[in-house]
Amino acid sequence: MRPARFQQLLLDAAAGLPGVAAKTFTATGHSRHPYGIAVEAGGRTSLWQVVGLGAPGSRWSEPEPEPILGAKPTALEAPAPTDNLAAVERALVAALLTTDPGEISAVELYSDLPRPPAVGHGATVEFHDGSRVFINHVR
Repeated sequence: MRPARFQQLLLDAAAGLPGVAAKTFTATGHSRHPYGIAVEAGGRTSLWQVVGLGAPGSRWSEPEPEPILGAKPTALEAPAPTDNLAAVERALVAALLTTDPGEISAVELYSDLPRPPAVGHGATVEFHDGSRVFINHVR
């Protein structure tokens, strides 16, 4: 899974959330990070960067290979997204898991970790092809 394609999947998933508006970083004029989405929920806008780590042996200079499908991870129950970042994080990932055709093999929410990373909120999304995408809250 490449960051550009994942960004579109995340944007599509966010569009299905009630009371949420989402745009790509490009559409909002945010140019510090090449991939990500701005999510408006509960009267607050939060920015979620998308960073990718390719599948073993893949090269970014080559076309993206066909997706590998497999067993889907357990769906997440999510509260309605509000101005609470943990709720937005969980809602985004829950919506993504609902729309996933089977490419995702595992998801780890940062807010569920005993020691979350410095970004505080986000997720690591692993795919059956061996690639990983990181969703990082950046503002």
